[in-house]
Amino acid sequence: MLDEFIKKWGAKKLILSVNDILCTFISFILALYFTAPGISVYFSELTFIEKLMIFAAGALLIVPIFRYYQLYKHKYFLRVGEQTLLILKGLLINSIIIIIAIFIVKTQEALHDSRTQVIIYFSISFTLLFITRVLLLRRILRANYVGGNLKEFITRRALAVGAGNLGIFFSEILTVKPHYNIELIGFIDEDVKKKYTIVNMVTVLGTTADLIDISEEQEIDEIFITIQNIENKKLLDLIEKCKLTNCHVNLVSNHFDIISAKLDEGEYHDLKVISVSPKMSPLYSEKFKRIFDIAVSGLLILLLLPLWLIISAAIKLTSNGPVFYKTNVVGKNGKVFKWFKFRTMITNNDARAHEMHLEKLITSNKGYKKLENDPRITTVGKYLRKFSLDELPQLWNVFTGSMSLVGPRPCLPYEYEHFKEWHKLKYKVIPGITGLAQIIARNREDVTFSDSVLLDLYYADNQSLWLDLKILFKTIPVMVLGKGGI
Repeated sequence: MLDEFIKKWGAKKLILSVNDILCTFISFILALYFTAPGISVYFSELTFIEKLMIFAAGALLIVPIFRYYQLYKHKYFLRVGEQTLLILKGLLINSIIIIIAIFIVKTQEALHDSRTQVIIYFSISFTLLFITRVLLLRRILRANYVGGNLKEFITRRALAVGAGNLGIFFSEILTVKPHYNIELIGFIDEDVKKKYTIVNMVTVLGTTADLIDISEEQEIDEIFITIQNIENKKLLDLIEKCKLTNCHVNLVSNHFDIISAKLDEGEYHDLKVISVSPKMSPLYSEKFKRIFDIAVSGLLILLLLPLWLIISAAIKLTSNGPVFYKTNVVGKNGKVFKWFKFRTMITNNDARAHEMHLEKLITSNKGYKKLENDPRITTVGKYLRKFSLDELPQLWNVFTGSMSLVGPRPCLPYEYEHFKEWHKLKYKVIPGITGLAQIIARNREDVTFSDSVLLDLYYADNQSLWLDLKILFKTIPVMVLGKGGI
């Protein structure tokens, strides 16, 4: 019975979970020892026993908390940075639960020294877990897994969603490329008739309705979507369903070819594989992104002030009307805000041609190309648009919080009316001055409107400081060279 339990749970996971419990138990004992009038009171007086039980329960909770943060999966266990951040996050949640439990008890003895004890508990736990998990066990288990089987330790258990031609080809590649260290456990396919059949020596375990249960039962680490022909909306729904499993989700398809070509994503043989799992950095929440936006936009406004004055003078001297163009645009969660640009068009112009062009662009899903030879654009406006200088006033939008430096571009209300529901999902994050669609798809006929939306959705789920810096640096040559500008 013990052998079956170890086989199901995994020797590596058992070693890690026992280590985690021991580290937290030792930490809470030390926390009580350093602050108690005498450690014996925690075993003899009822009110002190209550606090002892709270800390003991908190120590045991570390396993389900760490499991939620996937700290027992190799892809996080082997990475020093990610594992360290997730340990901190898990311990913070664990400590908050202990504080809440102590507050609920509310006895004077339970509240006595509670803040100090929790701080000591958190500090010692993190120190012990970092030493044991990151410095010792990670190296020991990686170098010499239980039984000496390193291959078993680093192998990822995978499901392939789609048992068609692409799925078969993918399974064949895994067979001839063992160094990928991926074990294909089974297929998932929408065709009920394929259930329990064998496809290329791999069993079809069920349909997408069974996806969550199968991934849990089979202890799946990664899911590969291997469907060749699927509508964008259905694809996005499938990706969201796969994410509910808490497994790492990859797309084997040409849907994100444009991303993998430009962002150096992984490639398995001659298949394009792009990660579509949310990878937002734990240190790059909206608050940290906001601090970054304020600092950079504030500095740029000061540095570029002379250029702003030159552009303002040029606009005022060459055409009648205000220097700035202000309009309402759609931003995060469909909310409308005031948007600023340098004016590049004659005043009181007819916008119907532009509206018709955008409607056609969205509904026909053709190449993502701007309206050419627009008679409304002024002479100065052509140069401002070519080098994206008309966008500079949006730094004020960034500074005041309605926009970010990087994100999906905001749209005009009449554009938003023609969006499909899945198009609107890109506005789950704050819109930006530049983004993936701007550096990759700007004014390219081979990139459809839906492609540009997919790029924005990819960014929304994968934003990080590194990705933002990458996009910002790639924006510079686009502006300087006037690439794709009109």
